[in-house]
Amino acid sequence: MELSLSLEEANALHAAIEDRLELGHEAPELEHAYRLLGWRILAARGGSGLTGRMAALAREASTLEEYETARDHELGPIIEGLESGENRDP
Repeated sequence: MELSLSLEEANALHAAIEDRLELGHEAPELEHAYRLLGWRILAARGGSGLTGRMAALAREASTLEEYETARDHELGPIIEGLESGENRDP
């Protein structure tokens, strides 16, 4: 099955799912749908800089898991740098 949504509709649905998750409606299916929709929204948007790079990774990935692995690999050094001791407030 294939489902088509406009970017505006996808964003609204993503926000609605996020609201449900934040209210404590934890369900594996809901969490998966949230991640899946976020991946496809990012691939559709594009951008520049880091956002553009993440969008390119999203477009290149054939599965959600492939995208998340590539994203984690790309962001790992950035996150490690931000978490390092010299970047923390005293």
